[in-house]
Amino acid sequence: MGIGFLSLDPSSFYFVGNDQNLVYLGNRGIFNQVISVDLESKQTQLLTVKAPDSLHVFNDVQLRIDSGRVFLLEGMKSQVWVGSLEDLKVMDKVNTPGFIAALTLDNGSLILKSTKNGEGVLLKQDHTSGQLKIGKDLLQKQVDGFFCTDGNLVKVPNSNKIFYTYYYRNQFICADTNLNLLYRGKTIDTVAHAKIKVARIKSSNQITLSAPPVYVNKQSTANEKYLFIHSALKADNETADMHEQGAAIDVYNVSDGKYKLSFYLSDFNGKKLTDFRVYGQSLYALYDHYLYKYQLNF
Repeated sequence: MGIGFLSLDPSSFYFVGNDQNLVYLGNRGIFNQVISVDLESKQTQLLTVKAPDSLHVFNDVQLRIDSGRVFLLEGMKSQVWVGSLEDLKVMDKVNTPGFIAALTLDNGSLILKSTKNGEGVLLKQDHTSGQLKIGKDLLQKQVDGFFCTDGNLVKVPNSNKIFYTYYYRNQFICADTNLNLLYRGKTIDTVAHAKIKVARIKSSNQITLSAPPVYVNKQSTANEKYLFIHSALKADNETADMHEQGAAIDVYNVSDGKYKLSFYLSDFNGKKLTDFRVYGQSLYALYDHYLYKYQLNF
């Protein structure tokens, strides 16, 4: 059930985190700018995260707010800056391996999607010792080991579980926060093997995609009970109009990965769903420059 929306400007926002009734959105155009949003009161507040003057960021930098901390994630520069949400300063630098995606854990440790020998791997970096642990054999190679293991990292709130959902195949992984495999799950889509084509650039000896990949899963998120996956493919029981005019969200039990149900998020004011998060029983959806809140009844 939809219970409210807010029009934002500009349209380059992404989810940073939440705190009680507040949702935090980052601005892709201004790396240290955050907007806190309360959709019940329709109040917003512009916040600026203070960073060291010497900090020069790449375009991939992202912010996270988690457990009273602010994280500035710089995967290309192999570093994370950490500070307190209370004073909005990120002054403590943590050196990391280069990474493509990152999860911040409640205790300050990090789960990183990185590469080893040209293939995707999951790593855990301890917040106190800096020690790295590799999630051995968690990500499974199908084509090249790099592009074919692309996916989305999410954590289960108030839990020691994380999920990794592949973009190009009907599979997801549930592991604990020490990167021990708990189970492998399958989505209700039927594409079990990544449909991607890769080529090697001789001059630089790099691998690249030689054709657009076929997405099976888009974004994913989780609350304490369920994993929510935005399905990219039209289902057999789905009409063309339904597929074109909304986003299908498939829901799976966190406990065992079994399918629970599906529902649709219709396009809003002609805009497609660009990202979403579930916090408790509230689902927040971004449609371009609109933030919409839904209340879940399961």
